Amino acid sequence: MQITSNEISNAKYIQIYLTKDELEKQETKEVIEKYKKEKYNVAIFITGKENYPEILEKIIVKQVELNHNVC
Repeated sequence: MQITSNEISNAKYIQIYLTKDELEKQETKEVIEKYKKEKYNVAIFITGKENYPEILEKIIVKQVELNHNVC
């Protein structure tokens, strides 16, 4: 499981990347509930057996591109 977080204009966001097996674990459910209670906007991405760093790199590159387009 990989977690990224960000705060934009006083809104807190969390993205959780995990496999279907990880999502079913009680530990994972507790982490998700903790962030929800802390008023985070939670996004959950379920992946296959792919490599997390490769997935995160693609997402980060896309976010940087979008941030440049907003300014």
